[in-house]
Amino acid sequence: MKTVAEAVEYLEGINLISISVRILMSMICGGVIGIERGRSRQPAGMRTYMLVCMGAAVVMMTGQYMYDHFQSGDPARLGAQVISGIGFLGAGSIITFGKTKIKGLTTAAGLWTAACIGLSIGIGFYIAGIIATMAVSLIMTQFKKLEYHLIFDDVWLSMYVEMDEDAKMADIAREIAGFGLEIGEVQVGKKRKGFQKAVINLKNTEHKGREEVLKYLENMKEIQFVKYTS
Repeated sequence: MKTVAEAVEYLEGINLISISVRILMSMICGGVIGIERGRSRQPAGMRTYMLVCMGAAVVMMTGQYMYDHFQSGDPARLGAQVISGIGFLGAGSIITFGKTKIKGLTTAAGLWTAACIGLSIGIGFYIAGIIATMAVSLIMTQFKKLEYHLIFDDVWLSMYVEMDEDAKMADIAREIAGFGLEIGEVQVGKKRKGFQKAVINLKNTEHKGREEVLKYLENMKEIQFVKYTS
């Protein structure tokens, strides 16, 4: 028991082992959160979350180092700047689609939370960082379906699709309309060899199930791949 307590105390200080552990742990925690965002085709993916979380940890370690070695100042001051300053990165991930939908709020909130997790790990509060990472991962992967069933916010559905390179949006719109959906804003990306990317907002006034909509789009001959973006 004494050995465990001594190990914990050693890792709470600033030394080569604790610095390495904190940096590695912050990278892992940030990466775990970022994997889900990357799979959802969000602008901030695994590497972005890893960098944000690790950067916040380094800032917090720097504050602790300055306080321990110079015996002055507030070790939390630098961390406070991270909490307020991370907003610019989150704001860059928020996109407004006309007057109907805002995309990127979850990504922005995730970046801010990843920074906070990095701060907790950077100061040696490992258990909080690990538990928070598991909680955020659970929220982003499992609570999406729960939110859908509780709030029933399915009037607008945002889909990422990869279509045939010669597919025409007008033809797709007519086919989708026959299924009871209406195309709203469309963001078409650059054509690649064999396909073209697009993010489509669908108006689901008939409240069809998300799985039903996804299965229908997957079976369309013009569409090679489709996935919900949120």
